[in-house]
Amino acid sequence: MARPKAAEQPATIKMQNAFWELLEEKPYAKITVSDVTRVSELNRTAFYYHYTNITELADDAIASIYQDQDIIGYVTRLIRQPDDIDFRNEYTRFIDIPRYLTSAHRISLITGPHGSTSLSKQLREFVIDIWLDLIGLDRQNLNPGQRLVLEFASNGVLGVLSNATAIFNADGAQWIARTRLPETVSHLINSIPDIIDDVTPDQATPTLEPYLSPNGRNA
Repeated sequence: MARPKAAEQPATIKMQNAFWELLEEKPYAKITVSDVTRVSELNRTAFYYHYTNITELADDAIASIYQDQDIIGYVTRLIRQPDDIDFRNEYTRFIDIPRYLTSAHRISLITGPHGSTSLSKQLREFVIDIWLDLIGLDRQNLNPGQRLVLEFASNGVLGVLSNATAIFNADGAQWIARTRLPETVSHLINSIPDIIDDVTPDQATPTLEPYLSPNGRNA
């Protein structure tokens, strides 16, 4: 068997690139193995050597975004305290990084009309994990109020990222900096450690006893 040329892309990279190209053309649910092999110019044997199904390919493709330090930096900067950072300069700087723009565009595909609920949820969990790590909280120990704020803030950020084409350019970066969005997200996330559970045990577990007769039926 001939060895691949040094400049030749690995089969997995070809298929991941094909996945993103297809996601731009059609909904995630309609992407097939045949589509991927056609666009990547590989055969089905190559596909099934690396992946069991499209879901595994999608997970692999999306994982590359999670390893992008520029994307992690963007999500991190969203919750920096407002007086710690010059938002206008920071957001304008990002649009000069080609790799960042590629990842941002792919995120917009995940959260856009061709994405899916499962892909968006996976991305939201990624954002939440970064924030929790930065503020030093364990997901398993969050109270309902803290979870609510995280859901609200992360869904809002995903809404912004779904409009990447419109905002990740010179004008868009300036508008993000002019709005109160960064400060709002920052205040929300940094307020989470202060949302404490001061409800007494008796209050925390509502009971139906006052509303039920001794035989278990409504009085």
